[in-house]
Amino acid sequence: MRPGSARKGICGDLISAVRIETAPGTQFDGRTHWHENEQILVMVSGTCRVVIDGQESDVWPGDLVFFPARSRHAAIGCGPEGCVYYEIFAPARPDMLPGWVGQPVTRFD
Repeated sequence: MRPGSARKGICGDLISAVRIETAPGTQFDGRTHWHENEQILVMVSGTCRVVIDGQESDVWPGDLVFFPARSRHAAIGCGPEGCVYYEIFAPARPDMLPGWVGQPVTRFD
């Protein structure tokens, strides 16, 4: 998790969700990653810029963004007010929970 962001998560057997709050001025490294999970981003407040397989998009409150399994993707910036969004994963990602001691599923190129 990048400095300037806070995360809360919940995980069931088949699906998980994480709430991410990113402070204004948070630095993003632009590195993309991938995993076998499908992912949906639900934007709550502020704005965020994402990249999915080389295609950049701005995300606004109320927007839903789908990240296909194995797509190279990342949040690469947020607006001056910071942002709050949810990430929903299927299958579940217990590696996103505090205290997880197993291997992460996220892969970087």
